[in-house]
Amino acid sequence: MMICPFCGKEMQKGILSGDGRSGVSWKQGERKAGLLDRIVGEGKVTAAKGSLVAFTIESYFCPGCRKMIFDTDITK
Repeated sequence: MMICPFCGKEMQKGILSGDGRSGVSWKQGERKAGLLDRIVGEGKVTAAKGSLVAFTIESYFCPGCRKMIFDTDITK
């Protein structure tokens, strides 16, 4: 469980994913959004702009303040 550092509410664990064709989606749980989710627009991340490659990122989403948190590193 993760608590949102912005509003103090419980965050939802999920998968942030994209494949370059259908934009970026987020789905709660351990699996990325499937084809049907993307067709109906379920979990579409509106802040994301187009991507060129497929990716999945474990992340946490706060439905209260609409913030998302994920771990990353920047290579040099």
